[in-house]
Amino acid sequence: MGARPEEYALVAPYRSYIHVDEFESPEALAAYLHRLDTDDDLYNSYFRWKGTGEFINTQILCRLCAMLHDDFPNKSYQDINDWWRGPGICTTGSWRKVDKILTRVPGV
Repeated sequence: MGARPEEYALVAPYRSYIHVDEFESPEALAAYLHRLDTDDDLYNSYFRWKGTGEFINTQILCRLCAMLHDDFPNKSYQDINDWWRGPGICTTGSWRKVDKILTRVPGV
């Protein structure tokens, strides 16, 4: 789980990762992971990109590194739930629902 599949596709080589959105349920994901554990060819297919010269977009890692080394002031929060879902937060629900709404809004 994490970023959307399209975002991973922009920065990671094809078939170099497994994304939960590729599966209909946690059970389907678990079944695939068990299959991956017993099928060496399938497992190794996730590493075929190595040595191909395929470019990996590292821009996000460079940005993360720069942010980690920047001198930002320390912050702390008394209530993490208030910070996560508090006033001024653009959405309090699933981003998937927001995407569906935004695709129906003209100009967005």
